[in-house]
Amino acid sequence: MKKIFFKALCVKVLCVFTLFCAVIIGGKLGWQKLTEIKTEKSHALLFKELERCAELVTAKTTYTDVISIKKTRIAGLAKSFSIIKYTGVIRAGISDIRQAELSVSDGGKKAKVILPPMEILSNDISSIEVFDENKSVFVEISLKDVMEEIRFNQESSSAQILETGFLEESKNQAVKIIESVLYAAGFSEVEVF
Repeated sequence: MKKIFFKALCVKVLCVFTLFCAVIIGGKLGWQKLTEIKTEKSHALLFKELERCAELVTAKTTYTDVISIKKTRIAGLAKSFSIIKYTGVIRAGISDIRQAELSVSDGGKKAKVILPPMEILSNDISSIEVFDENKSVFVEISLKDVMEEIRFNQESSSAQILETGFLEESKNQAVKIIESVLYAAGFSEVEVF
């Protein structure tokens, strides 16, 4: 009788212990689910437009410039400076080749093309490198200061490059390209202006 009572007691204790463990584990998992921080990443393509590119780049040049930015404050005691080298790329050509006028005569053997004026298509910075830098807590050179100085020098570099005949070189290259395309298309006489 004592053995049966002891077995029944052991079974009840084991059941209570198992139930207790299940409640503890379930509660812990439930608490983790309730307090879990969820991060959702979603990407929505709101607008997509396919544009036909009719741009003709006929000349490209790369230039490099070094700028120095110095700032002083507190009667010259607080000083900051940066020496920065940047590289830019200027592209010139025709922004929309569909603006060119094409006339065909002589039974489809002669072609005459009048090109729109050449223009600067882009002037992009391809790299920026800081050579030397000295920062002061009292005088700060911000990224905005650096980018403004680069933008200013970028415009002056562009003007200097234009003075060298860059757009004329671009026009000459455009004429060669259009002529070769039209000769390859079967025209025996081609004039490009």
